[in-house]
Amino acid sequence: MEREGRLRAALSRSVWKAGARYILFLMRRLFLVVALFAVLMALPTAAGTRARPSVTVTRVIPLTVRGANFVAGERVSVTIRMFDTYRKKTVTAGRRGGFLATYRFGASKCVTIHVVARGSKGSRATTTVPATCAP
Repeated sequence: MEREGRLRAALSRSVWKAGARYILFLMRRLFLVVALFAVLMALPTAAGTRARPSVTVTRVIPLTVRGANFVAGERVSVTIRMFDTYRKKTVTAGRRGGFLATYRFGASKCVTIHVVARGSKGSRATTTVPATCAP
């Protein structure tokens, strides 16, 4: 009888040791999962910062303005000023925040072109193309 008691005690100790090792294994795994989750949660905040909106004049004849980094689906009002002439066009930014506005007139290289793009959700970008002809 005493022998059975010692056998049970030894068996229960080995089972307990195995259970303790398994619990430590699970705790280490849980720690790794929590650490990975924390890193993944921190990534969207760093990647979520949006680049500033920008506009560039890609062609002069016909006058073509390309916008980038606006809010997706935002209505953008693009205003062109050359001398005392103003032209305004409203376009919608695409899924990635880009747009292309083409004006049906040309500008010479001897004219300074001012471009202002204002979005309906607060985005704003400006650029100036200086005259490139020699005086």
